Amino acid sequence: MPLDDNFETRLDAARRLRRALKGHRLGARYGSLPQQTKLRHILNLRAFDGRHARAPYRRLAEKLLCHEPIAARDWRDHHLRHKVRAILRRADRLVAGGYRDLLLYPQSRQGNSKSD
Repeated sequence: MPLDDNFETRLDAARRLRRALKGHRLGARYGSLPQQTKLRHILNLRAFDGRHARAPYRRLAEKLLCHEPIAARDWRDHHLRHKVRAILRRADRLVAGGYRDLLLYPQSRQGNSKSD
């Protein structure tokens, strides 16, 4: 096996193959995304889809973040307004090619990413 940036991933794949052939439990996969990260990506993509469907930011905040109506007079200074914008910025990066970093996680988190 080459000792490159993906060595740990290959080593884990070989370990899991060996365990499967022996009939043992596979255990946790190396580089699997944490649950909180998965939920954040789901939220990002749901927000992206909502914006693509031309939903206003206030409606996105109501549906995705608080599940309660936000008065129009309160929206200008509402803390969720900034959160929705941040979520949509992350979603834009993800859709623009950042999803490819997920294929090499956790190596992509170490600055080895070659994203556009």
